[in-house]
Amino acid sequence: MTANLGDGRADDPEQEHRIPTWQVAPPAIGDVDDDDGRPSVASRFVSVALAFIVGVVYGAVGTVAHPLSVTIASVTVPWGLVLSLVGVLALFAGFRLVLGERLPVVAAAVGVVGIVALFSLESSGGSVLIQQGVSGLIWVLGPALLAALVISFPSLPARGGGAQGVRQPAPADRLDGPDAKEFPTP
Repeated sequence: MTANLGDGRADDPEQEHRIPTWQVAPPAIGDVDDDDGRPSVASRFVSVALAFIVGVVYGAVGTVAHPLSVTIASVTVPWGLVLSLVGVLALFAGFRLVLGERLPVVAAAVGVVGIVALFSLESSGGSVLIQQGVSGLIWVLGPALLAALVISFPSLPARGGGAQGVRQPAPADRLDGPDAKEFPTP
């Protein structure tokens, strides 16, 4: 019996020219299924739940920030509203581009629009976070319109080839498995 030293060398001369086999951990829960390359149900559920929670947070922060403004040379700039809408658009577009599905965007939109609708109601003490006016109306309608825009945008075609200048190995080029080839060393 020969001992493998872990760096490709072995006590046996026949094993000297053999490339070591890499051990790959089994896929974790939520990884891509082996059958068709689509995300598993658990992965999709987690991404939708997290998108909803992040949408609620974005909606709450945007609701608090939307009335902020600054006056420059007698012109009022609603920087809170602009920043809130840009953040919501970035959230929706990011989910759509990174996850490649519409369902997380729908979940994030439900979170944002839901919390905005909740905060637009009058509290028991009589206070309202979203005042009537142009900025309040834009904040109430804006996230829903942005969500509709991002959700209805057509899917982008898949980009092939991987990183630029890097050849993706064919299945026959793999170094493990029963068809592993022995390569002579110089």
